[in-house]
Amino acid sequence: MTELTLYEEAMCCSTGVCGPDPDDELVEVSAALDQLEDEFDVDVTRANMQHNIDQFLNTQRIYDMVQENGPSVLPITVVDGDIVAKSEYLDYNELVSEVSDPETTPQV
Repeated sequence: MTELTLYEEAMCCSTGVCGPDPDDELVEVSAALDQLEDEFDVDVTRANMQHNIDQFLNTQRIYDMVQENGPSVLPITVVDGDIVAKSEYLDYNELVSEVSDPETTPQV
């Protein structure tokens, strides 16, 4: 199983998709991650600085990046331990590209 962790800046809730007017980009990211989990053998974890600070503190590489660069380095996308993106959210197709093994096909 592929493991994808998305480290994000502090938000009001675990996904940032709450309240009367949620950020469109966060809505798209949440939908893309849900679709990715449905179609591929991927375990997605979202670590938000507000709600999951321990995950930042216990992952030295991520902690160091945030300490050195500030929160502007977030979001950071990690796939199977490798940082694949920072300072931007990946769209669905980019996420698929990162989690796909040439021999893996979607679970349709």
